[in-house]
Amino acid sequence: MRRTSRDRLALVALTAVLLVGAPASGDGHMAMQAGGFVPWQGDAGYSLLLQLLGSNASAKARFGGELEFRSFDSKIIGVSDVDVDSYVIRALWQQHFVPDGPVTPYIGLGLGVAINDVDDHKVDRVKGRNVRSSTGAGPDGVFMLGIQAKVPGADYLSIYGEGRVGFTVDFIARNDESGLETENLGGASGSAGLRFRF
Repeated sequence: MRRTSRDRLALVALTAVLLVGAPASGDGHMAMQAGGFVPWQGDAGYSLLLQLLGSNASAKARFGGELEFRSFDSKIIGVSDVDVDSYVIRALWQQHFVPDGPVTPYIGLGLGVAINDVDDHKVDRVKGRNVRSSTGAGPDGVFMLGIQAKVPGADYLSIYGEGRVGFTVDFIARNDESGLETENLGGASGSAGLRFRF
């Protein structure tokens, strides 16, 4: 898929906002995770996430932000198997039920914005005309359910697994007609990762 310098610049800007906007806390958490992403319409791909959270005094409630990259195939304007890369930045809340225990379940919610890079050349070839541009954007939201386990002998390190369901709406102006095109780029994911406490 074609990449533009504008897309790379947007990714760098989103990363900077995430890092600067992470809450200042004496009990911060940084997490990295990877897994699979299955869109509501299309074929599965993968997901990579970076997360920065601060916690309240009990460490049960955690607030912060995350940056997610998803790569998958979706149906775009009726064309199947179109390559999509999504760059998502979102505010995040998690509730950890037994934060001091060796294992704790948690739930969470996230709201943000997705910038979606679509293989518009494939859509244009199938439609026989210039239908849409490569970049769209829209709101994103997720609900997550996870479980975290401390690594014995390393209080600052945990491993975790997480399932998510969510929505992403892509808005783009049509090139071939007036009006706004919307696409459903949401889906479900399963992932695992490492969480560091600092």
